[in-house]
Amino acid sequence: MPVQKYLAATICLLFLTVPILNFIDSSEEIDSTENEYFSASKSVSGLNSPGSEKGNVFSNSVFEMNSDSPNLVLDNGSVVSFINGSANFSGGNVISISGQCSLLGNYSLHCSGLNNYGQLGLGNQQLLSGYVDLGDKIPAALSQGNNHFCAILDDGSVSCWGRNNKGQLGDGSNSNRNSPTAVNLGVNKTAVSISSGLDFTCALLNTGEVSCWGDNSYGIFADGTTTDSNTPVIVNHSIGESVVSISTPGYSVCVISSSGSISCWGYSYTISSLGGQLTNGSISLSLDSGRSAISIQGTNSHACAILDNGSINCWGVNTYGQLGNGECSSVIPSSGCTGSNTNIPQYVDFSSSNISDDMIAITSGLESTCSISNSYDIFCWGNQDGQFDNTTNFLISPYLMNFSNGHEISFSDQDMDGDGITNLLDVHMTGDDDGDGVPSPTDPYPNNPARWMNCDLGSWGRITCNESSIGHYSLSSALYQSECPLGEYQHQTGKSVCSKASAGHYVNSLASPSQTICPEGYYQQEIGSTSCEISDPGSFVSTSTGDSGDSNLSYNNLSSNSASYTARISSSSDVYDYYMIDIDKLYGVWINVESSNAEIGISLYSSTLSIIDSNNSSGFSPKSVSTNSTSSSSSRSIYIEIERINFTGQYYMNLSYFNTVDSSIIGDVNNLIDAEIGVNQELCSVGTFEPNSGSASCTSAAQGYFVSTSGATSQIPCSPGTYQGLTGQSGCLTTTLGYYTSAFGSFIQTPASLGYYVNTVGATSQQSCLAGTYQNQTAQTTCIDTDSGYYTSVPGSPNQIACTNGSYQPNTGQTSCILASPGNFVSSPASTYQSPCTPGNYQPYSGQSYCIQASQGNYSSAPQSVSQTPCGVGTFQPSMGQFRCIEAAPGHYVPTNGSAFQTECSLGTYQPSTSSLSCLDATPGYFVDILGSPSQTPCVPGTYNPNFSSTNSSDCLDADIGYHVPNEGESSQLICSPGTYQPNSGESSCIDADSGYFVDMFGATNQTTCEPGNYQPQAGQSSCYNSDPGHYVSSFAANQQVPCSIGSYNPSSSSISPDSCILADSGHFVSTEGSSSQNI
Repeated sequence: MPVQKYLAATICLLFLTVPILNFIDSSEEIDSTENEYFSASKSVSGLNSPGSEKGNVFSNSVFEMNSDSPNLVLDNGSVVSFINGSANFSGGNVISISGQCSLLGNYSLHCSGLNNYGQLGLGNQQLLSGYVDLGDKIPAALSQGNNHFCAILDDGSVSCWGRNNKGQLGDGSNSNRNSPTAVNLGVNKTAVSISSGLDFTCALLNTGEVSCWGDNSYGIFADGTTTDSNTPVIVNHSIGESVVSISTPGYSVCVISSSGSISCWGYSYTISSLGGQLTNGSISLSLDSGRSAISIQGTNSHACAILDNGSINCWGVNTYGQLGNGECSSVIPSSGCTGSNTNIPQYVDFSSSNISDDMIAITSGLESTCSISNSYDIFCWGNQDGQFDNTTNFLISPYLMNFSNGHEISFSDQDMDGDGITNLLDVHMTGDDDGDGVPSPTDPYPNNPARWMNCDLGSWGRITCNESSIGHYSLSSALYQSECPLGEYQHQTGKSVCSKASAGHYVNSLASPSQTICPEGYYQQEIGSTSCEISDPGSFVSTSTGDSGDSNLSYNNLSSNSASYTARISSSSDVYDYYMIDIDKLYGVWINVESSNAEIGISLYSSTLSIIDSNNSSGFSPKSVSTNSTSSSSSRSIYIEIERINFTGQYYMNLSYFNTVDSSIIGDVNNLIDAEIGVNQELCSVGTFEPNSGSASCTSAAQGYFVSTSGATSQIPCSPGTYQGLTGQSGCLTTTLGYYTSAFGSFIQTPASLGYYVNTVGATSQQSCLAGTYQNQTAQTTCIDTDSGYYTSVPGSPNQIACTNGSYQPNTGQTSCILASPGNFVSSPASTYQSPCTPGNYQPYSGQSYCIQASQGNYSSAPQSVSQTPCGVGTFQPSMGQFRCIEAAPGHYVPTNGSAFQTECSLGTYQPSTSSLSCLDATPGYFVDILGSPSQTPCVPGTYNPNFSSTNSSDCLDADIGYHVPNEGESSQLICSPGTYQPNSGESSCIDADSGYFVDMFGATNQTTCEPGNYQPQAGQSSCYNSDPGHYVSSFAANQQVPCSIGSYNPSSSSISPDSCILADSGHFVSTEGSSSQNI
């Protein structure tokens, strides 16, 4: 697009036609700018003295210690911390930091972390992240204490929140606050700097005084008391000079006075003669002769200051080398420390780093310190947990951190007027009543130290002016940029207004850097819209085509902004394109139109259609018109007419919207916008339709349909008797002879089908051939009679039908065939006769194509049989087509008529005969263990079977113990009689009792031993004998009795011991053994 050529022409024309237009001053508006959120004007090279101060209205805090890691804010709003000696970048939109809170680019305050005392200021203690509600104020300086937070606001006032047990919030109470509460600094007193310590807060006032509140246990008020105060107290530091900077390390306060000297009061953390608390007045720290302090920072038990020669002095506790003087004071023997804590400022020794750079920023942690040099290198020393060099060793000298992006740190200018005096010391001159370094009448805010300048249109800020970023705008004196509202966008930086969304476009989000073209199926005729309209049924919207209206009644709207529009003359019938633009009072437009393809002209008309300017000369050269000939004393609307002179193609309409007073151009003449696409919905043309909303195109009428009007939402089907074979048509065709269409929506004419004929034109149906006739071709007007052997039974037959198997027909021109009669068959089509069934076959039905074989279990003995005969009982037939049956074999039986098979006798049954109807059950004492058995098997001796129909030898039961079975085929067992026994089962006989034993019962399973005093000399006995008199039996199972020896006798029977034999008394004798008495 020839934008540069157009721009040059625009400038020339404005110089020629607009008197006293200082157009050259607006050239910066035309140049492209960086698409960044933060303006390039904040680059380090543009600052007189780059640096960072905590809690001070003159500087953003972009360098602090947090969790023993140095934290940095970069120009792009990201925050850098260090883990294991390496930089860790986190995205964001941050401009200043203090502990848990960050001031963002839109000047909102975001806090996150521990909130047990409400120290995040979020309105409750449950939230762990959110934005602090400061009303219509914005923070100018931030300071985090141990469990509370304070901020200086843009009017110089102070608000605090969090823990308040010592009155550290200064609101006159000791109640914790989870939302900001105002601090009353006194009449006509505002804050320039603020520092929150351990349960107390101090502020440097516009008067140069120091005001503190909260814990006074260590003499923070320097008034000789240790009484806490929950309202501000002017500190009696007795320095005799105004204070310009303040810091609160631990339970002490250190300040820089207007002469650059340093004084401290409160608690001393060293073991010097000044150790302990100082409750009255202050102590002046001794600096080298000729040296003064320009920045001070302190945390916990040590403090450091940057001096006017770029060196650093530190003092206080030095346990871990946090003073950076090459020494440490730890008393742990293994530490190797030999130094001491001191109240005398010590120079930080950078010699080990081999640098001579000046230091421009410093920050202190609990037990460590970091600084930034004027080469933007970062140095740290003191205690660490791996943040510095990825070890846990404390460092007693400065260590160069691994960070190469120091030039990207978002420093603030510490010498804003460039006079060589830092902002802190360049205050309280004559007329500077608020202590901000800008005296009246130069100061637009003479009573507010937090503000001392106003930014121009398109810029914003409090400390420095930044160009508004894309998607934003800034009015004069804006503290922060504003988001473009819904329906508007801004694609350039440094702008004071946003552009309304063009017709055919929308903007549905805040702070949009661009507008979005309406998607397919959607359109928007208005400007400044947040959404697009969905196209109606019967219409469409394409993202590749479009057309503006052709009169002042159907125009496309243009935004009141400069832009370069594209449009097109799409056809010879596209004669005019009309546009309308609203022009504000004191504004005008200049329009250049050109095309390399189409020959076009341009005219401007007023709202009453009076001609304003026109250029309709022939040729392809650019043509320009403007409103310069009309008055701009009031707002008005004008029409732009683009006329096709010859040819077609794309054209460019470059529009400059300018201020007639100062010639400044509003908008961007390089902003390319399509003026026609997505602006209007287009009606579907004849032959097309669209039933749905939101369509990108219309649908051509389908074959068999037509659309005769534009804007149709549906297609119309061709009626019966007509058809349409093409798409996108506006009418239908009539059917010809031999053809017809019977349904709506036919896309072809249908020829008469097979079996049918048509003998008229425009027919809606076809005629069927009568039964007995057929037609095997399409589009015919007559039918054919059937041949002999064939038939047609229904109208509309496409072919004559052969008589099927099972039927025959000896005649022609028939509507049916004759069925074969029972006992006969027809095996082939078109037969003229039937055949008889042979023996072994039969056919009970008519119309059959075959005979049926006699099935298994049946037979057929005669030809032309109409049925089969079942085999009788005791016979069977396993084969088909047989003329007799087979007798059942032994071991088998056939119980029913018509059996195909003989049946084997089942287990437990048998049959010794042929032609049997059934089988015999196995009798008791027998079993049958095979199928089809002609006999039964007896149980062996020792076993018996009391049951019928036994199927296995296991059915033969072993004789029980005490029983026996002597023969085979027995149905029961025999019990052993007295004198016998059987200890085993399955035996064929019983055992006689042994001599010395007996069995006195039936069914005995063992023999019984004769006991002492009894004996049995025989086997098979049922009892034992008692020993006779003159005898005894002393053992078990004796088969004989023992006689008493000669000289002894036994008158008793059943004696069991030799002792039963009695010696003959004196005077008596026994001459024989076995005597039952003695002789005299």
